Amino acid sequence: MSLRSFKVLACCGVFAGLAFALGVGGFARQGQRPSSHDVPSEAAGWLQDLRPALEMAKAQQKDILLEFSAPQEDAGSPGALESGVLDRTSFRRDVGRSFILVRMASSSDMPPARITQVTTCAERLGVARFPTFVLMDSDAKPYARSELVASNEIDYQNEFSRLRKLHAQRDESLALANATKGIERAKHLDAALTAVESFAESEYADLRHEVIDLDPDNAAGLRAKYEPAILARQIDATIQNEVYPLADRGDYSAAIARIDRLMNEIKPTRAQLQLMMAFKGQLFYSLGDKGKAAELMDKAITIDPASESAGRARAAKLQMSGG
Repeated sequence: MSLRSFKVLACCGVFAGLAFALGVGGFARQGQRPSSHDVPSEAAGWLQDLRPALEMAKAQQKDILLEFSAPQEDAGSPGALESGVLDRTSFRRDVGRSFILVRMASSSDMPPARITQVTTCAERLGVARFPTFVLMDSDAKPYARSELVASNEIDYQNEFSRLRKLHAQRDESLALANATKGIERAKHLDAALTAVESFAESEYADLRHEVIDLDPDNAAGLRAKYEPAILARQIDATIQNEVYPLADRGDYSAAIARIDRLMNEIKPTRAQLQLMMAFKGQLFYSLGDKGKAAELMDKAITIDPASESAGRARAAKLQMSGG
């Protein structure tokens, strides 16, 4: 029975499939699309490296349009539908007025360092499917994401134009926040976080923490809005970085003790508590204490009998009993 069947929050689970795809040539091969050297001078080309793109974005006062492309070998994939549109001179010329274009692609015959660069960037930005477009400012701060698949340029141009407005909304709210204090500042920071909603949790953690500090009594309802997700990330980080390593070494007692301390340090939600309780049950089972394991599984189930986690706990308890 795997201890990870009750993993609290999978950090990179969604991306695991992408990493596997890379091992068998999942991303489109670089040579299968026109490079920046093959395009007419009046149209922006797709760069392959984010670092020079950021320098160009700063110099030209533009944003970054970052594409994670689909395997071109699969003729039926969404990536095959959009690739021709995105490589058209007219599209690159029009969108290139506002963006530096970057295409993240990889293949099995590329150097390991390049594959690592692409996968690390995709993992950081939460890429879960192809194509995915990420819009960034010239400081590499993402502010919008799209998974649009279209067969014409206009739809893409409208989508990226719409999303680029979120950059201005974010900056306007941050400017207002810098001019105010207390709850008013918290409200403007909340507006900025709302503008970058898809990246608020992963890329703007400092602002989320500040909002909580500025609304300690939840007078504006902002503490309650942001605290659960922040606590979830803290729990996940502790489980990933501290509890799993102890369990992997067979030090189940220390792993249980760390979970107990975590429960005292952070007030988990009912859903989080249910997962942690079931995880403890598995650890006790690994220690050979089947009675305590069953007791903890029952407690986990009782927290929310109708939840998916309760169903997994019932299945685990049945397997523990040899059923």
